[in-house]
Amino acid sequence: MLVFFIHGVAESKVKFAEPLKSLIKNEFLTRGKSLPYFHTGFYADVLNSKGKIWNFIQQELESIRQEYPKSNTQDIFRGQEFREQFLSDFIGDAFAYLNLERGAKIRASITEHLEDFINNHPEEKEIHIVAHSMGTVILWDMLFSNKFQHGDAVFKFRSLIKDKVDLVSITTMGSPVILFNMIFDIKAETINEFLVQYQKENLKWINIIHSSDMIAYPISTSLTSGKSYLHVENKFITTEANHIEKSIKNLGKSSPVEAASQLNAGISHAFSFATLAAGAGDAHINYWKCPQTAKMIVDNILDTKEKIINLVIAHLESVPGMTTHFHGVTDFIEKTIPNTKNKWGEWLGDVDKLTYDLRFVDGSGRLRLRQNIAQIPHVSVYDSDDKCQFRGYVGLIHANGLQKEVEIIQQKYCLLNITAL
Repeated sequence: MLVFFIHGVAESKVKFAEPLKSLIKNEFLTRGKSLPYFHTGFYADVLNSKGKIWNFIQQELESIRQEYPKSNTQDIFRGQEFREQFLSDFIGDAFAYLNLERGAKIRASITEHLEDFINNHPEEKEIHIVAHSMGTVILWDMLFSNKFQHGDAVFKFRSLIKDKVDLVSITTMGSPVILFNMIFDIKAETINEFLVQYQKENLKWINIIHSSDMIAYPISTSLTSGKSYLHVENKFITTEANHIEKSIKNLGKSSPVEAASQLNAGISHAFSFATLAAGAGDAHINYWKCPQTAKMIVDNILDTKEKIINLVIAHLESVPGMTTHFHGVTDFIEKTIPNTKNKWGEWLGDVDKLTYDLRFVDGSGRLRLRQNIAQIPHVSVYDSDDKCQFRGYVGLIHANGLQKEVEIIQQKYCLLNITAL
């Protein structure tokens, strides 16, 4: 089994995929599966003009400062760090690929890496491609576009995945494909022709989107509409991208800010924008070190979707000091008294405080962590029918261990984190 990475914007390290590779390896080992071979399709050495462009900009700003000594270049040209590190990198890489000469060199570089990878492992016949950001756009173009001239490396790329190996799955992360397809104008019919010609009708494709990633969009049904053979499953990661985003988000939910927002809706909008701005950059690059991303990729590669609820229960059972509750009594009450489950919080009040309410990304259930008046944490796991499948608690000496385990579960398996106030 081969796993081939294609990087996105602003990448300068050949080993850009190492953090995600390690997480994927851990997922394989945890599931008792043999490790695949990995290779990174590095093409950033072709993108060599952005530094020169920014040097010109800095020279222009310095000229202004010398002509107007009292001027503040940070004020007249705001957000310089953001422009240089995020906008310029993304837009610069995009324009570089759309340049005919450089685009051809990038495709040639990726194809050369793929060919070397396949030739180094001739016994392996199954390949999986993981692409990020602008890399997803390049992959989309190389797979489906029919605009290339004779001799372009894209034809060798396609022959490799047709004759040498079987392309089994694709994972795209932080993808702006839907935007760039307005330029490429690749129709569903063209996609179908490729899938039929290259016998990829059963191609597995997931598209991972972090909720704060301004570059990432769902791969719209407009790209795969009608009788398209291509089916892309969009998956979302909704955890905060960094501590700053989380802090601003929590501040925006505070009572004073909510009260002020009632008087001026602009305050709420300002906090929403500030939250997004704080997380956008990290959200776009954090896929490479995200355990949840690794799990989604491995699920796609292995085509196994073990219910997360079972994995979560296994995690909880291994927590030191965990004592399993007998939950037959509460189950009986919930069955015999209507809406009981939704009333527990009202009845218990401060005696039993809800601290976490987590929903699993695959919809198999949810986890609730409560803390009683003696600060003893109790954890419950419910299936998709709201039937309790696990209930347990730990003593104070092991409370931190349970808390950390719940945080790990949240990071790896949960769609949404609701922390009770």
